[in-house]
Amino acid sequence: MADLLQIVDLADSGQVQLSYISGTEDVTAPPANFSFPLTDSELAEMRWYLSEYPENTFGEAKTRAETVESGLKDLGRLLYEAVFGCSDEARSLLETASQAEQTQLSIVSSRSEFLGLPWELLNDGGEVYLVSTIAGVSRRLSSEPLEDFSGQLPTDQLNVLLLLPPTGEGSGSIATEALTALESLSVSAELDCLRPSSKADLQEQLARKPRHYHLAHFDGFTIDSQGICMEDGSSGVASIDAPTLAGPLTEAQTPVVLINASASSALNDVISFAAGLAQNGVPQVVVSPLPIAGAGRVLFCENFFKGLSGGTPIAETVATVREAMKGHPQRPSATGPLVSWDWTLTMVFEGRKYAPAAIVAEEETAPVPGMPRTEEERTGNELPQGGPYGLIGRHAEMLELERRFTQSPVVLLSGDVGAGKSELALGLASWLHKTGGRPGGVFYSAFEVGAGLERVLHEIGTSLAGLDFADMPNEDRRTWVLNYLKENPALLVFDSLQNLSGFPTGAPGLLDDGEMADLDAFIKDVSQGGQTWTLLVSRRGEERWLTAPHERYQLGGLANADRIVLGTRLLEEAGADPMRLGPEYLEILDLVVGHPLAMEIALPLLKDVPASVLVGELKAELEKHTPSPDEEGRPSYLTVVMDHAFTRMTHRSRTHLPFLSMFRSRVMMDILTHITGEGQAYRSVTGEQLGYGACRTLLRTARTSGFLEPITPSVYQIHPSLPWFLGRSLYRQFPQSAIQQLEHEVVRVYADTADYFMETLYENQDAGTTAILAEEGNITQALALSLEAGQWENAQLLVQPLAQVFRMQKRYPELRRLRRQLLETTGVTAEEAEESGGIQLWLYLMGTEASECIETKEFDRADILNQQLLEYLSNKEDGETDPRTAAVFHQMGQVAQNRWQLEEAHDLYTQSLAIIEGGEDQEPIADDYYGLGMVCQYRRRYTEAKEWFSKALEIHQRVEDAEEMVKDYRSLGLCSQYKFEYDEAASWYQRAREILEENRDEENAVLVYHSLGTVCHAQYQFDEAENWYQQALSVSDRMGNHSQMGIEFHHLGLVEQARDMFVGDAEHWYMMAIQQWQEIGDRRSEGDECRQLGVLFHEQKELDKAEEWYGQARDIFEELQDLNRICRTYGQLGMVAEERDDIPGALLWAGRTYQLAESNNLQVLVQVKAHLARLKEKHGDDNFAAWWREFADEDPPTDLDVDPETVL
Repeated sequence: MADLLQIVDLADSGQVQLSYISGTEDVTAPPANFSFPLTDSELAEMRWYLSEYPENTFGEAKTRAETVESGLKDLGRLLYEAVFGCSDEARSLLETASQAEQTQLSIVSSRSEFLGLPWELLNDGGEVYLVSTIAGVSRRLSSEPLEDFSGQLPTDQLNVLLLLPPTGEGSGSIATEALTALESLSVSAELDCLRPSSKADLQEQLARKPRHYHLAHFDGFTIDSQGICMEDGSSGVASIDAPTLAGPLTEAQTPVVLINASASSALNDVISFAAGLAQNGVPQVVVSPLPIAGAGRVLFCENFFKGLSGGTPIAETVATVREAMKGHPQRPSATGPLVSWDWTLTMVFEGRKYAPAAIVAEEETAPVPGMPRTEEERTGNELPQGGPYGLIGRHAEMLELERRFTQSPVVLLSGDVGAGKSELALGLASWLHKTGGRPGGVFYSAFEVGAGLERVLHEIGTSLAGLDFADMPNEDRRTWVLNYLKENPALLVFDSLQNLSGFPTGAPGLLDDGEMADLDAFIKDVSQGGQTWTLLVSRRGEERWLTAPHERYQLGGLANADRIVLGTRLLEEAGADPMRLGPEYLEILDLVVGHPLAMEIALPLLKDVPASVLVGELKAELEKHTPSPDEEGRPSYLTVVMDHAFTRMTHRSRTHLPFLSMFRSRVMMDILTHITGEGQAYRSVTGEQLGYGACRTLLRTARTSGFLEPITPSVYQIHPSLPWFLGRSLYRQFPQSAIQQLEHEVVRVYADTADYFMETLYENQDAGTTAILAEEGNITQALALSLEAGQWENAQLLVQPLAQVFRMQKRYPELRRLRRQLLETTGVTAEEAEESGGIQLWLYLMGTEASECIETKEFDRADILNQQLLEYLSNKEDGETDPRTAAVFHQMGQVAQNRWQLEEAHDLYTQSLAIIEGGEDQEPIADDYYGLGMVCQYRRRYTEAKEWFSKALEIHQRVEDAEEMVKDYRSLGLCSQYKFEYDEAASWYQRAREILEENRDEENAVLVYHSLGTVCHAQYQFDEAENWYQQALSVSDRMGNHSQMGIEFHHLGLVEQARDMFVGDAEHWYMMAIQQWQEIGDRRSEGDECRQLGVLFHEQKELDKAEEWYGQARDIFEELQDLNRICRTYGQLGMVAEERDDIPGALLWAGRTYQLAESNNLQVLVQVKAHLARLKEKHGDDNFAAWWREFADEDPPTDLDVDPETVL
């Protein structure tokens, strides 16, 4: 416990008295006269210096600030002399306190003006302030000992309740920095954001979670003489006084309140309110009466939350904060980093003694596979990375957008290009996700390439349900996503919406009218659910195709303080001398209206050009500028700033930089060098080649000029505003014919790159996919140029990596949309494609779509496509020997195989093989061998099947195709298993396992582990089987593969059931399987599991339980109209009734089973006849005949005698 040095205000006598309280003594110095050292005007000057001066540090303001700065330290010395220099006793007490191990200084008064004095400035005229030598400073209303806070709070997690102000204007919010600080703690921390932040909601939240929160944080609130201004719950504002607010806080035993007041709050009002909270029982109140700027916010939050979670007393924690801010005092200002005195702002008011308990990080135990775990929060898809400066400021805008959503679930955020719409949208999305504002997840989609609702549905669905979502039919996908969004509070962000109908107006749109209508209907349907918010981001203030009711919000430039923050960073990066700026610098910021992109391009110029010169030049050019019709959504000052910056570049940069207009979104240095440094085409147009070094210099120069943003040292982001500007410059420099040459070079190089991407995709699927998706915009751009030029071969090279990734990610609707667009260019029919010259591309597109239809089980569509291909190829001179004809036969064989037309499938594979066997390309031959093996396997000709699989394996081993070898090994293992050759089966599976584990292919390794389990299971090696199933389960659990987890749980149950020792264990596993099936909505598997539980209890003669589970299975199968499963379940219910000697009941179930099986020709008919024959014998022939006539209104069946072997 620290000793206490108190400065007590004796208001009635106009004196102060110093006292020192330690564990052994309580010593008091004589009272000393004290007069207030500050006038109202001096207080106003201090406030101006701390809050307004950084925004204008020029001219008289600088002189005025220097006066305040010198006065601040003098003020601290005056306070020091008044308190400690008034008597020998006072000096002695200070000396005693300074020699103690820990001493806390406490300012005691009932007057807000006394408490509000900057006591943190106390100094003896030297370089060291008193606050740097003691444990902390606090303020109290009484010199009497404080009562102890007795509440018991959690020690396993730091819990913070955040409240937001009614408006963000001038709030000085530190919420973002607080959230980041909490996330960086080494212990668990949770932030709950109260929405809305009204008194009633606060009372309800605290009553719901008493003794839970360690801190209530009131972020950026305005405090006036009436109290703190909070939302009133009906879009209005209400002032809540300190006693009223303190009530629910003390009742819930929340020990610490943090208030960072808004810029409009008067000092005395803030101090009076904080003191009122302490007086009314809030143990510790931390308050900053003015907003903290720049890095001060980060320093404050990092040190405050670290101390709070570490169990440090609040006054000591704030002392640490103060030292950190004093040690790093630079804050943004109009002339660059400025030394600030904001370390004096933060104060602590004490109403109770509170010694925080340290939060302890608990060691997490490894989860047991399959055991119920805390449900993971649905986060949505991954948000893209913002620009290099992130979201600067915009707290008021974020708060206003959130408020708008309470009025309407759809908000259109519009603004000029470069205004920071995407940054704001991403910032809001991240904020809502991290603060639990949208527990259903945050989903972001940018409409930069030609994809509409189909991509939105895929991204949302797969992020929630995994890749299996893509296997649903189109309409089911839409319904599934819609239902989720209607039931769960989520946020959808649709960025770059202006591109859908074309931007600027008149330009071609990414979507046609029907596609936009689909998206509009989806937005409208989602909004009617009332749960999900949709943020639409566009350069237009109105989207004519959008009929869903929505709010509108127009985004302008950065506000004054935020302009200064961004400007400081830009000037520092550019290396501009602050002394050369002058007040004209602020004119430049006003000229561009705080527009972030315009600032990024204009301010680096100040390194070489005085602000007075630059502002004059920009104003003159702006007066002359006449916007062209295609400058929609682009402010004139942005074009002028870009033109001015461009003209100041070197001749080389002005010549080559416009070429970047041919790239979309990003440019890779390697690709740029490949185009500009090789061959003669680029040189013939621009006059020179650019090697790697020259390209690097070009891109770095553009970066320092604000035209590009770095992603990595060799990849640069191209802002959406740049292609128009650079394209205009390109067309001003070169004729159309020269530009076409450059376009051909782009196509050539990207075709080579696409070919390389395909190789990468086969070698490293993840890396290849990432690279292709990152370059999707540029590949699409090159594809469009190749089609325009009729370069069909290059077009096929360019579309292949995109198509392959779309197939891997099961983005089938997008892939078909892309194919449809390509076929519109090549020609839809073979005749049209031959006429256009694009027949090879047509064959590729039709063939890949047919293959895709087989994957998606759209066999009728596959038939149509294969027939079109076969018709074209068979009419060619060498069609009968063309390998492409063989490929069509192979695909037709796959369709027949899937339809169980095994004889036809065999013939088609054989036809394919006849064309290509003996050729150089071995892999298609292996595919035919494998297909023939599958046909034999389905026919139960396992020896013959193994021969075909072995031939396929021989080829795959020769070409070292590990993925196909695994497939062969698994098929050979399965056939061996069917032949009861268990040792051989295990050998094949083990070979597959070795490859999969070496390649870390867990997805397929799980299947092999399971197969090894079934081999052991079939041999009654239950322990070994259990081990393999558990291994498969563990990996499936780690991958989140709920479907496979359900399978493993089921088989673990089968093992326990076969052991016939612990029925409860078997029941447990089956119940765990049911949980997985329910998780993914697989009703059929859930029904199977219910029926298996029925079998389990049936075997144990627990007929009531068996009947109950069979009944649940029956309900599910009837719902699904699965006749086979309905019949089997009816039959089992009949057996339960038979074992109870309830023959009429058994006959009823068996009769219903017989009718269903006979009318639908089901395989179960043989077993049903055997069951009916047994019941007929028990009931008697005459009784059975009479019962049947009454039941079925027809004569009883006469063909019930069946061979017992056929029943098996």
